[in-house]
Amino acid sequence: MLTSKRDQGKQDLENVSHGTAMLKKRRKMTPEQAQYAGKHGKADLHMHSTYSDGCGTIEEILEHVQNNTDLDVIALTDHDVIEGSLRARDLWARGSYRFDFVVGEEVTTTQGHLLALFIEKRIPSGFSMERSIDMIHEQGGLAVVAHPLHRFFRHSCQRSIMDQIHASKDVWLDGVETWNASFCGIYANYIAMGTNREVYGLPELGNSDAHTLSAIGSGVTWFNGQTAAEIRSAIEQNSSAPGGKMWDMQAYYHWVRYLMNKEQREARRPAIA
Repeated sequence: MLTSKRDQGKQDLENVSHGTAMLKKRRKMTPEQAQYAGKHGKADLHMHSTYSDGCGTIEEILEHVQNNTDLDVIALTDHDVIEGSLRARDLWARGSYRFDFVVGEEVTTTQGHLLALFIEKRIPSGFSMERSIDMIHEQGGLAVVAHPLHRFFRHSCQRSIMDQIHASKDVWLDGVETWNASFCGIYANYIAMGTNREVYGLPELGNSDAHTLSAIGSGVTWFNGQTAAEIRSAIEQNSSAPGGKMWDMQAYYHWVRYLMNKEQREARRPAIA
C-alpha cells in the first residue's frame, strides 16, 4: 500500500491530479469551484495552540471551531510536541462536536517544517526531512511538507530537497501545503502551486497555520466528504485542493501582542537558584 501511494505521487504529470486539474497553474480553488467539483468538505490541518507558540488554549480552539467556523475536520499541529493534540482529541471525544479531529505535529527537520498527520507518538525534531518522513510512515501517518519553497524563510523546505525526495525510490511525501494563510505563504504559495503542478504532482492542501483563534479556517483543504477518514482518503487519492485567504491584520495584531506579553511574563519570573 505504501509503494502504491508513492507511485501515485509520481504519476505522469500530463495527467495532473484530479484535485487541481480544473485550476490554473497558480490558482487556489474557490468555493464556487469546490461546489461544482463536489468537494463540499473543508479541513484545516495546520494550527497551533498554547502548547507551542499559539494564542489559543485547547478548549478555546475546540469551542471556536465548533461555534465560529464551518470546518468539517481540523488537526492540531504544535511545533515538535504532540501532547496538546492528544489532549485535544480526548476532549473532542468526550464532547459532542460536529467536526472531526486529527492528531498531528509540525516537525522541525534540518531542512524545513513537515506536517505529521494521523500519528500517535511524537516525531522527534532535528532529523533530516527524509528520515522524518520515514518516521511518520512507520506510524502509518501522512507526511505533508509545510509552506515550502519560500526563499527567505529558514523553516521552508527548498527546491533542492523537494527534487531529491521526488527522485528517491525509497522515500516520498504524501502531500504538499500549497496554500498557507500565514506570512509563510506570502508569494511562496504561488510558487508552490505552480511548481507542484509542473513537476511533482503531489496532493495539495490549504491550511491556516493559525496561531490565533481568528485565523483558524483562513486556509482550507477542499475535499469530497466530511470526516477525518475521508480527508485522508482524498489526500491519498490526490483529490484534495487548496483554498482560502490570507490572515487579516487582526490575526497578526493578536499574535504579536500575545508573544510580547508572554515574553514580559517570562522576564518577570523569578530565577530558580
